[in-house]
Amino acid sequence: MSISFYTALGMQLIEHEPRHHAHFENLEHQVIFTAYYNEKRPDYEVKVYFETSDIEKIELRFRESANEISVIKDWGGKELKLTDPDGNHVILYQKLSADIVPPWHAQTNES
Repeated sequence: MSISFYTALGMQLIEHEPRHHAHFENLEHQVIFTAYYNEKRPDYEVKVYFETSDIEKIELRFRESANEISVIKDWGGKELKLTDPDGNHVILYQKLSADIVPPWHAQTNES
């Protein structure tokens, strides 16, 4: 499991059951994240999204893991694509203004 990768992203390891799961949290941003161990890779591509307020700082720290440099996307934010040591795709994003809604956020029209 990529424990050191996620702790370097600012997550705190709070529980680890070897060969089963690792449970992380970040109290500052009220995030809980669990990575489960799986010997067989899924047939589909796994992507994990994290929002950040300082994408350039993370880009400098994870230069070796970056698939490409951070870029401004047409939805109005920046994205940085990384690959964790287990081969999972991690996409960090930063909204350039508070009113931006990234395209992967589920939108519902409830009455």
